[in-house]
Amino acid sequence: MSEKKDIEVRDESLPERVSRRPVVAPPVDIYESADEVVVVADLPGVAETGVNLHFEKDELRIEATTTAVGDGWSPLFRELGQRDYRRVFQVAPGIDADKISAELKAGVLTVKLPKASSLKPRQIAIKSE
Repeated sequence: MSEKKDIEVRDESLPERVSRRPVVAPPVDIYESADEVVVVADLPGVAETGVNLHFEKDELRIEATTTAVGDGWSPLFRELGQRDYRRVFQVAPGIDADKISAELKAGVLTVKLPKASSLKPRQIAIKSE
């Protein structure tokens, strides 16, 4: 009988990495105009330094982490605890990745994805003799 191991044994002396923070998908609205696609995501409790945006191979990934409020404070009541946000979107080809911009204001992230000029509608001039 062959002794082939398909399962890797975890080293019990090392702690297992487990996050105790919940991960949720933030609610979003997506808008499109002739020039761009705009993604608006609600990220309450997130500071600008807690947001990571990645755009690669027509995929937009939003990752964010909330920050603790008031160092040294003891919460009396908490409905919105610390959490992580993650959301991934497949974006139609033709986004100009070099011109993507984002802004976080009052817990609302706005990501502007400009369309490449080849996708924008254009008016064609008609010549007459």
